[in-house]
Amino acid sequence: MTARTIWQHLVLLLTLTLLHTGLAIAQTPEPQNADDLALEAYVDGLIATYRAIHDSPGYTVSVVRPDRTVFAKGYGYADLEAGTLVDPDATRFYIASISKTFVWTLAMIYVERGELDLDRDVNDYLTRYTVPDGERPLTLNDLMAHRGGFEESLDVFVPEIAALPLPEAMAASEPAQAFPRGDRAAYSNWGSNLVALVLEDATGKSYETLLYEELLGPLGMTATTLTENSPNANDPDTYISKNYTVGGSGPEEVGQLDLGAFAPIGGMTTTASDMARWMRFHLNRGELDGTRLMSDATYALMLERKFNPVPGSGGRAHGFSDRPYRNTRFFGHTGSINAFFSHFAFSPELGLGVFISQNTSDSFDPLAGVPTLVFDRELRLRGADDFGKRAAPAAEDTAFAEQIAGDYITSRRAVTGFEKMFSLLDGAISISADEGRLSVSGSDAPYTRIADNLWENRLGLRLAVVRGDNDEVIRLIGSSGATDLTPVTFLTNPNTALMAIGATAFFAVTTWLGFWRRVGQQREKTGVGGGLTVLALLGIAPLIWMGALAASMGDTYAMSFAEIFADWPPPLIGDFTLAATVAAAMGVLLFIGVLPAWASSGWSLWRKGHYSLFASCYLAMGILFVMWGVAPRVM
Repeated sequence: MTARTIWQHLVLLLTLTLLHTGLAIAQTPEPQNADDLALEAYVDGLIATYRAIHDSPGYTVSVVRPDRTVFAKGYGYADLEAGTLVDPDATRFYIASISKTFVWTLAMIYVERGELDLDRDVNDYLTRYTVPDGERPLTLNDLMAHRGGFEESLDVFVPEIAALPLPEAMAASEPAQAFPRGDRAAYSNWGSNLVALVLEDATGKSYETLLYEELLGPLGMTATTLTENSPNANDPDTYISKNYTVGGSGPEEVGQLDLGAFAPIGGMTTTASDMARWMRFHLNRGELDGTRLMSDATYALMLERKFNPVPGSGGRAHGFSDRPYRNTRFFGHTGSINAFFSHFAFSPELGLGVFISQNTSDSFDPLAGVPTLVFDRELRLRGADDFGKRAAPAAEDTAFAEQIAGDYITSRRAVTGFEKMFSLLDGAISISADEGRLSVSGSDAPYTRIADNLWENRLGLRLAVVRGDNDEVIRLIGSSGATDLTPVTFLTNPNTALMAIGATAFFAVTTWLGFWRRVGQQREKTGVGGGLTVLALLGIAPLIWMGALAASMGDTYAMSFAEIFADWPPPLIGDFTLAATVAAAMGVLLFIGVLPAWASSGWSLWRKGHYSLFASCYLAMGILFVMWGVAPRVM
C-alpha cells in the first residue's frame, strides 16, 4: 500500500468519524448530571416494579426541576396490538381532571387583569345562564375550593347533555344545592365547569380560544389538546394512547367517553414532555423560559387557601390540591377517565415536580406512590429520616380518638334522584379507636395525633377534625381536601339500610323454613291466616330478584365510562329500582297485615311475633329504599 493510498484511507476514516460524532451529538439530548441520572434510575425502578405487579401496558412520566426537565420517558406500550411504544414527546394520554388546573390558572390570569373578582357573585359575569339563588351569592372562591355546596352530578357524563352548547349543558346538568355555600368541601365537576363558562361570558371568547391563546401557545405546549376537534388534534407527529382494563385474560382495550361541553374539566390530552413544561411553569411561579403569564403576587395568591378550617390539614388552594406531606407541602391534581389514570404534583419547597399517567385502570397505587416516593427520596437526601416514626399516644389521645370514632359518609354524593343509591352501595366509612390511635376501614396504617385536631399516619396521610361550638365532631377532612366526611345518624347510615336488607332476608328464609316444616302436619285455621301465609311466602320473590340483579352489577364495574353512559341510566339500574319498588310495596302490604295477624289469623304467639318482625323489617327496608333513591323505579 502506497503512502498516497494510506493517506486516502486516513482521510476517509477521519471523515466517517467526524460524521458519526456529529450524528451522535445531534441525536443526544443535553447531558444529565449525576443527580439527575440517579433520580431517573430510581423512577425506572419504581415503574418496573409497578409494571410487574399490575401488568400495566404503559406509563408516561416526567420529572422536573425549576430550571430543567430532569427526564421525560415512556414505559411500555401505547398500543399493544400494533406494538407501539409510549413516546414522551408524541404519545398523548387523557389527563381527565388535571384539565381543571388549566381552568383555574386561566381564571387567576383574568383576576390579575381585573376582569374577574374572586369574591364577586358569578351571576354578575354570566350572560347565558343564571345560577339559582342560594343563602348567599356564589363566588369563584367557592367554586375553586369545591365549596359551592353542590351534590354530585353524573349528568356531566351523559353524551346527550354533553353534546349541547356549554350554557345549555350547564342548565341541563344543574345539581341540587346539598350544603350551604362555603360550608364544606364537596368536589364538583359541574362547579369547576361553571368557571369555564364564567371565563367565556366575561371575555367574550370560547374557552378553547382562551386556553390556546393564554396558556398552551405561550408555554409551548404544542402537543396538548382540549378535544379531538382542537386545532392540533390531528398533528401527525402525535397520537393518543389506547387504554385498557387488565382482567383475568389480560389487557382489553376500552372506548373513550366524549365529554363535549364538559371538556374543560376532563377532556384534555397531553404528553409527558408538555406536562414537564406545565410543572416548570408552576415551579417558577407563573413564568417559563422568560415568558411570564402572571405576576409573582398573583401566583402567590393562587397557592393560598380561602378556606382553611384546620391549619395543617389537606385543602384546596384555588383549585389545586394543597397537601401538607411529612416535612414539606405539595400541590397538584389527580385525574381518571375510562382507563386513563393520571397525577401531577409539584413541591415549591423541594423544587421538584412529578407527572405520571397510565393507560390502564388496574390500580391507582402507581399514581399515588411514584410522586410521594420521589418526594420521600428528596427529603431523605436533605437529611429527613423520621418517616413513619410516631411518638406513643399521650393519655388524652385515647379520649380524643373515642370522640372521633364512628361511621361517616362522604360529602361528594348525590342527595336527589336514583344516584343517591350509589352512596348506599358504597356503605359508610368506619373509623375506630384503638389505644389512642385511629384506624380507617380499608387501611392498615393507623393515625396518630400530631396536633389538637390533626392526625397523621406513617404514609404521610392526614385526617383533620372540624369541631362545633360545643366541641362536638361535625366533620373530618382527608388529605386531598376535596371532600369532607360527615358523621351519620342511625337513619342516615348506609349500614342501617344494609342491616334492614339482611334482617328482611333472614325472616323471609325462616318463613319458608317454617312453611316447609308445617306442610302436611297442620292446616291454617282461618282464611286470614292462609292469605297472610301466601303473602309472606311471596315476600321472598322481590328479594331474590334484587339479589340476582345485584350479583350481575359486577359486570357494570368492568365497563368503561363510554359504555356506562351510552345508555344512561343503565337498564340494569332501571330493573333494580323496579325490583326495589315492588319490594317497598310488599313491605307496606305485609305491615298492613300485622293487625289481622294478631286479631284473626289463628296463629301461635310465636308465629304472630315472627310475622310482625318480618313485616316491620320489610317496611323499614322499603322506607330506606325510598330515602336512598333505590325506589321508586327509574324510567
